[in-house]
Amino acid sequence: MTEEWRRSIEKRLQSLELRDAVDEVHRLNVEDRLSGIEEALKWLVQVILGALVTGAIAYLIAGGVALPGKA
Repeated sequence: MTEEWRRSIEKRLQSLELRDAVDEVHRLNVEDRLSGIEEALKWLVQVILGALVTGAIAYLIAGGVALPGKA
C-alpha cells in the first residue's frame, strides 16, 4: 500500500507542477496582451487629445471667439 500511495502522491505532484507551468505561460501571455492594449490606448488618447487641441486652435484662428466691444 505504501508504494501505491507514493505513486498516487507523485502523480498528483506532477499534475500540480504541470498545471503551474501552464498557468505561468498563460499569465505571461495575458501580461503581453495587456501591455499591447495599454500601448494602443495610450496612442488613442494622444490622437484624440491632439485632435481636440487642433480643433480648438482652428476655431480660434477662424474667429470663433467674439470679443466684446470689437466689431
